[in-house]
Parts: sequence; C-alpha cells; structure tokens
Amino acid sequence: MLSPMSEVIKQLRQLPEDLQNRIRDIYGDMDKFYATVYLIARNEHIGQEDRSEAGNQRMEVIHAYQNRIECMLTEGGADGKEIMADIAGDYLEDYVNYREQDFGMTNEEFLSIIRKIN
Repeated sequence: MLSPMSEVIKQLRQLPEDLQNRIRDIYGDMDKFYATVYLIARNEHIGQEDRSEAGNQRMEVIHAYQNRIECMLTEGGADGKEIMADIAGDYLEDYVNYREQDFGMTNEEFLSIIRKIN
C-alpha cells in the first residue's frame, strides 16, 4: 500500500508507543492513519476551488479535523504540524505528477474513521 521508503512513514513508525496505540485505536493502523490524513489533504485542495458558502463551511470542517489530528500528534509527543505538512506534501507531489493513490479504503471506512476523530 505505502512505500516503505517514505520519510513520513518512517517517522510514523518512530512515534512514541502511547501515541502509536492511540492512532491504532482511532484509525486501525498507521497505513490507515496516513491514508486518512492524505485524503483530508486532498479534500482540502479540491475544496479550495469552491468559493461558495457551502464550500467555506466544508473548508472549516476540514480545517477542524486537521487541527484535531495535529493536536493529538503534538499532545502525544510528536511534531504534529510537521507530520501533517509532510503527508499533505506527499499528496501535492502526487497531484503535480498526476499520480492517484488507491489506499483500498471505502468511503464508509473513511467516514467511520472521521467520526472517531475528536
């Protein structure tokens, strides 16, 4: 699913054990955590084009989830801002190189994870 050479994946696997356990409780595993943050970054990028009121509300929701994830990482002893930026950077790199990632995650699974983020 994910490249074992990815720097952010290596970073995630080096997180404090308590934080890794929290991530597994919410996301299932590190790959699903990465996929969720990546897909949120993709939704943010797509949403930036929509300047309507509904689009603005959607962006507020996306940013709220990003902030919650970043806070969880930071509270767990990691550099949440850096990890979020690195995963978003992976998405943007794929975007500019016309690569589509298929994480094998259904919409229902993604939404189920999103509901657990708090």
